[in-house]
Amino acid sequence: MPTVTIQWFDGRDAETKKKTIELVTKAICEGCGTSPEHVTVIFQDIKKSDWGSNGKLYE
Repeated sequence: MPTVTIQWFDGRDAETKKKTIELVTKAICEGCGTSPEHVTVIFQDIKKSDWGSNGKLYE
């Protein structure tokens, strides 16, 4: 059972998450040869102030 975790900045609306789940599920099914009922997608919405890259905190 593939589980995909997506970490991104918070603020995405439900419609964006719905579309993302559809696309990710389709890609996993095609790539892994599994069926949609076996794919789980988890979103972790992270505040921009809690994320850093290249030695710097996002603001």
